[in-house]
Amino acid sequence: MGLKIPSPPKYSYTANSILSAYNTIARSRRYEQGTPLALGAKDIKSYLELYELPCELHIFTECVFALDNKHLDKAHKLLSRRAKKST
Repeated sequence: MGLKIPSPPKYSYTANSILSAYNTIARSRRYEQGTPLALGAKDIKSYLELYELPCELHIFTECVFALDNKHLDKAHKLLSRRAKKST
């Protein structure tokens, strides 16, 4: 098609650390009737008691909450599709 393939982004230690931290924090996620609940500041605080911050705290928490919102949106869409199919 004549389109040039973009080069991949450069590796970012900070981004990798935040994604890894999110995966670790998300392991403490609670569920209610099979529905995932949002992560809270308490979950992040528990993580920070064991690990070092890869960046400033406000950036870290915003990133974790943004990733969590993406996860919750996807999970709720999936659950609503399943509910529609079962009716």
